[in-house]
Amino acid sequence: MVRDFDSAAPKGTDKVVACITAQYNSERLIDTAAEVADKFNAELHILHVNKGTSIFNNENTPILLDKLFEYGSEKGGMVHMLCSDDVAKSIGDFIEEYDITKIVLGEAPGAVDKEIQKASEFGRIEKTLKKHGVEIIIVKREEN
Repeated sequence: MVRDFDSAAPKGTDKVVACITAQYNSERLIDTAAEVADKFNAELHILHVNKGTSIFNNENTPILLDKLFEYGSEKGGMVHMLCSDDVAKSIGDFIEEYDITKIVLGEAPGAVDKEIQKASEFGRIEKTLKKHGVEIIIVKREEN
């Protein structure tokens, strides 16, 4: 298993990223990405892109991200945190910079209504990912 970023990794090495939000249920995205990384002997990356210029907009966000990043590190992932007003572009830039081949995303809220989903932030991210040709793995929302 490669897991950590290795600039000397052979060309064609799969690279998996889990895009997380500052929520405890993001652990399931990290778990799925770790399973995919194991299956394909791939590097594992954990990425959070906070909309805006700071993670301190909400007092709980830094605490949750710290716990998620620690969890991701324990799974063997390399963690990344970005702040941007254009989340979709930042994810696209990250994919290019790290040559990501597979991305794990949580299912969008209201995923049933496809028109709303296309116009949402999730829709913009999905459109960006398709332009980059990365394999998108969607993890279904948990039933309450």
